[in-house]
Amino acid sequence: MIQKSILVPDFVADEFQQPLRHPNPALDAVDRSVERVYRLIDAALEGLEHRDWDVGQRSFYSRNDIEPYCFSRIGDKFYIWVEERGHKSPISVFKSRYMAADYFVWLVSQGQRKINWDLFMDSEP
Repeated sequence: MIQKSILVPDFVADEFQQPLRHPNPALDAVDRSVERVYRLIDAALEGLEHRDWDVGQRSFYSRNDIEPYCFSRIGDKFYIWVEERGHKSPISVFKSRYMAADYFVWLVSQGQRKINWDLFMDSEP
């Protein structure tokens, strides 16, 4: 991944440079928590008609993902972009997987769906 700098306030840069955390000290706790978020997005968008989406770089995706909205963890951040005619257009960058997931579901569903955060609790480390 090529990294480039953008200008942001110091408090934003400081927060974005922090590693992802989880209260569980297990080495794979963050990865398992992110995987649960991917599953929750998939469940929230299940059966949504005529919307193209891709989560976790093809971990979960819609049946018609021709020009999808995309959500993925890259490093310690969560990115949302749209692919149009092979070109990626960024929409947003989040530090919080939870806020990113809520926004992604709202965006893809045009406000019609929400994540049920009570699902898959057994997979949260």
